[in-house]
Amino acid sequence: MAEKQEESLKEYTRNQVEQHCTHDDLWIIFKGKVYNMTPYFNEHPGGLAILRYAGKDTSTVLPYVASHGIGWKIVEKKLAEHLIGKLKTT
Repeated sequence: MAEKQEESLKEYTRNQVEQHCTHDDLWIIFKGKVYNMTPYFNEHPGGLAILRYAGKDTSTVLPYVASHGIGWKIVEKKLAEHLIGKLKTT
């Protein structure tokens, strides 16, 4: 699946993303983009660890999770598959 064009991405406020913070409605922010990780929740190799960041910005955390270093290309692929928008900056 090709990543959506930047200009066509829907914008979400931080407050909107924060509302999606449960296992059955799980969004995250990473580097200014918004991802709906709900469909991936049950597949996540780290299990419930992903819930710790539900509704939050993971930009300063995600790249430093030890297990992500082993398969960062997989992480990037999963993010691209679940991209739904970008963070509204104003």
